[in-house]
Amino acid sequence: MKNLITVINKSYVAIIIGIIGGYLGTLINLPLPWLLGSLGLNLIVSFTRFEVKFSPKLLNPIFIFIGIILGGTLNVTLLYKIHLWIFSSIAMLIYVIISTILVSYYFIKICKFEKIVAILASLPGAFVPISAALLELKQKHDSKKVIIPQATRVIFIVCSLPIIFVKNQGFVEINSFGYEHVYNLNYFIEIIFLCILCFVGAKLVKKLKVPSPTLVAAMLISGILYTFEIVNSRFPDIFINITFIFLGTALGSRLNGLKYKELLFFAFHGIIITIILMIISAVTAYCLQIFFGFNFLPTFLSFAPGGIHETVIISVAYNIDPIFVSYHHFLRIFLIVLFLPFLIKRFNS
Repeated sequence: MKNLITVINKSYVAIIIGIIGGYLGTLINLPLPWLLGSLGLNLIVSFTRFEVKFSPKLLNPIFIFIGIILGGTLNVTLLYKIHLWIFSSIAMLIYVIISTILVSYYFIKICKFEKIVAILASLPGAFVPISAALLELKQKHDSKKVIIPQATRVIFIVCSLPIIFVKNQGFVEINSFGYEHVYNLNYFIEIIFLCILCFVGAKLVKKLKVPSPTLVAAMLISGILYTFEIVNSRFPDIFINITFIFLGTALGSRLNGLKYKELLFFAFHGIIITIILMIISAVTAYCLQIFFGFNFLPTFLSFAPGGIHETVIISVAYNIDPIFVSYHHFLRIFLIVLFLPFLIKRFNS
């Protein structure tokens, strides 16, 4: 009980700032508003002499919930369609490797980043898993070099994609996308069962000394259970928003002491590497169209390294198969999460 009180006393100010920032993010239609809004307001506070703190003891449950949220983007329809996307799946693997190499080379040569920092900042997508891995690293002074370019990428891409689609397909009202929830006994049993299973899985994965074991285990276990419809219940939007507030707050609290020049520097290069990633996404989509008959815009939407929820919303609005889009985004996230342990072990020395 004393530990819980200590954790709350250490973190409540940062969390309150995060809640306010998340709400402001919704008012200005910020992409991933509760995540980037809470991060952004804590970032603003970091410019002051007021130091905010967030207890790392709150991170493990957050990682479990994030893994389950990511796994929940899949469903049984994937089993009937995945064989049609073999070539695009291979292309996604190549895309992740080439993008990471090119952008990390840019950060190392132009921005003079250390290798592990450059790699984490250059990974094409998966902002949430990257953030989770970053929070487990000891080099807090390097957090800004990863968080700001990655956050810039998400904002830039999610803001530009609707403009691209409006210009090419015309304006369509883009509404929220989610699942219908029936809060009965079965719903709560499935959610509790899923959380317990992911918690146990995380303990087993941790014994293998895998970085971010909680996130990796929760993402894989929930993805399998949702795909085979062993579990159908998903977290409601309000729970997802709360989880993102905690994650954004945890990230923002690591930016204490950030200077304006540093913010502008990292954001500027974040825009540059985002343009590079968008070009690589477009080239990949064009090649898949020419050689394998994929439609360009749906494929480009699936490869553009933006937020998975935002791109699925756009796909629904423009009658693009949301499973096609969510699968490729999940695949990219899965590949990055799969590579992360090796990358951290290899370069974090």
